Amino acid sequence: MYTIKFADYNSVMGNIIMDEQTTLELLLEDEFGEKIPKKFENITPDEWAKYSFEKNLPYVVTYYKNDKPFATVSNHRISVGLSYYEEKENGLNIYMSINFMKGYIDNTSKNNGLVPYDKKVFLSEISICGELGKTLLFYSQKKKNNVLLQEFREENGKVEYIEQWGTADLSKHRFDAPKHCLDFERFLDYQKLFEELPHFNKSVITN
Repeated sequence: MYTIKFADYNSVMGNIIMDEQTTLELLLEDEFGEKIPKKFENITPDEWAKYSFEKNLPYVVTYYKNDKPFATVSNHRISVGLSYYEEKENGLNIYMSINFMKGYIDNTSKNNGLVPYDKKVFLSEISICGELGKTLLFYSQKKKNNVLLQEFREENGKVEYIEQWGTADLSKHRFDAPKHCLDFERFLDYQKLFEELPHFNKSVITN
């Protein structure tokens, strides 16, 4: 159903998906600076993805549906982010993104402040992009006021920023952690994903 490329989205270059080699070079430069270790000088994009998954380093995978970019998965040290695309006159635009945390943040933790979940990831954020964007933030360590809606609304010709706190059952926000570097297809169908959340109101994510 999907085809993949180890390539990232770049808005600066014109809202495009870069080629795999350029993406790899940027990832290596971000990780090592100008002095790339010799063992990585000839590494291929797929080899870097496999290595990075094992070592919990950044890498990206873009999924194509019907030969068009559908979503990019960005693996980070503390999270996994997904960005979903739509085609516009100016190129590809990100219309929604979701984020899964690999643990919760505790500044007393020695692991970059991260306390890992036990073989789970936690759906922590849903963002709708656009002029009047909105974001839902979910807090795994809170029982009350564990959902925050941040939203821009236009009323009477004026744009206002609004924050609303709420409480929800977040037990269904925990998902099995990816088992290999391409184990993300189950997250791509966000509509099915959202239907599994007992508190979720579809109207929240529509503009």
